[in-house]
Amino acid sequence: MALNIAQLGVGAIGSIYAGHLLKAGARLKLFDRDIARTEPYVKDGAIAATSISELVAGVDFILVSLPDPLAARSALMGPQGVIALAPAGSLVLDVSTIDPTTARELFQLAKARGVDYLEAPVSGGEPMSAGTDGAKRANITFMAAGDEAAFERAKPLMNILGKFPLYLGKAGNGATIKLLSNHQAGLINLLNAEAFAMARAAGIPEEALFQVFEHTDANSYWLHNYFKPRLRDNNYEPGFSVDLQYKDHRLMEDVAREYKVPMPFNGLALQIYQILRARGTGGKDLVEAANLFAEFAGVTRFDEAPAA
Repeated sequence: MALNIAQLGVGAIGSIYAGHLLKAGARLKLFDRDIARTEPYVKDGAIAATSISELVAGVDFILVSLPDPLAARSALMGPQGVIALAPAGSLVLDVSTIDPTTARELFQLAKARGVDYLEAPVSGGEPMSAGTDGAKRANITFMAAGDEAAFERAKPLMNILGKFPLYLGKAGNGATIKLLSNHQAGLINLLNAEAFAMARAAGIPEEALFQVFEHTDANSYWLHNYFKPRLRDNNYEPGFSVDLQYKDHRLMEDVAREYKVPMPFNGLALQIYQILRARGTGGKDLVEAANLFAEFAGVTRFDEAPAA
């Protein structure tokens, strides 16, 4: 039986999900503030809604893919929001990266209305599938939290979009773990950028580092599957943008403050990604940090010369 789905948000990731859902034969309604984003999918059989109330009417599942907590609060809360208008008994699967406080509030609001809310931020992790590549290949991991019964109910939908639905307990846990995952990746990205700029200053070819690091403790998923192919191909189109990485370090800082946990490296990463944003490169991939460190080192930027 085809899933009856409403999807809120047809941005960089949401557009990929819409394609997967249509290919799987779902009955799909779409809503985005930019109506033009829905047009390619209407041609393939989706229905473009003109309001939240039209979007959620008569559906079983509501997939939410929005860029930040502010957008999620604006769209899901309030008398004209998704939770207030969603049919009783429907399930909201929220794959946005938000903060745990927002996730807990949305969970409680939905519960009071007889609606299931499952926070399920996503990330890639299979070979060559970080950033948007994982969404395209439908092998992402879901960090799901909320009621376990809602998790089981949402599995058919998650299995269309990804490969690893993981249940992590109470609402808020998914957001916290997702932010910790992006915290780790953001720091490793900066360590790689610093190391490769230092090697360039010393006259050591990038390929020598790739060759050695693959067989030493310096190896990592991020280096091998994300940083290396982008540096080699001179590709700074966003699989995951500087702006999004900055946002996630900022949210991580808020969570650390809530729990009174010192996270000095997160603070440093936040400032470096802010420098990149201040330089007008917030829309580029976060591997753009390599060019920033090259400038710090006084050597040729990686995007001005092919990797040696």
